[in-house]
Amino acid sequence: MRDWLRSIFPVTSGPHPLLPLDDSHPLWERIALMNWWVQPNDERAKITYPHFRTNDPGLALGQWRVVKLERGLVRHPSSNIRVAACRELLMIGGWGQDECWETLSEAERAHLSDSGYLCCSATEIADSRQKRALWAPDRWWATARDREPRRLLITINNATLRKEFCRRWEHEYPGDLDNGCPADQPPPATIVTAQGDVPLIGSWPR
Repeated sequence: MRDWLRSIFPVTSGPHPLLPLDDSHPLWERIALMNWWVQPNDERAKITYPHFRTNDPGLALGQWRVVKLERGLVRHPSSNIRVAACRELLMIGGWGQDECWETLSEAERAHLSDSGYLCCSATEIADSRQKRALWAPDRWWATARDREPRRLLITINNATLRKEFCRRWEHEYPGDLDNGCPADQPPPATIVTAQGDVPLIGSWPR
């Protein structure tokens, strides 16, 4: 049977014998994780559809978790995957999730605007970072308001701000360890396996 009208959410990562995680997790979460499942050693791998934007059909993962998955894919051996993942992080306007810019080569940066994307020049990156540094920590913290956007602040690509946000996080949410602290460590990244999303420590596994 063929779903010509795409009334069923597509899984673009290929066939899977099982859903990740177990039945204790919501169905949409398990389906969403399948769309972040990229073959670990395929240098030819690329993201063509759905450009990460519709990978989470029921918004089951949340932005913080998606950002961690994108940070994981920035370390993928395929240049196509790295560029697509870094583009998504760069396009989170103003939140400073842009450290991947330094990991791309000049040739890879030239592909950030492929497929009509308005992203991203060295001048735009520099301007964004300069504007970010002008905001006082109080203004950032007040603008974020809720816990979830504040998770992004504790992985902001500004060492001074990130250190201050980690201090505030540990004071306000002492029992919540799903964060980007301490500030002197790389921001957290995850990859998706049969067990779901798991922390990625170091380079992409071979």
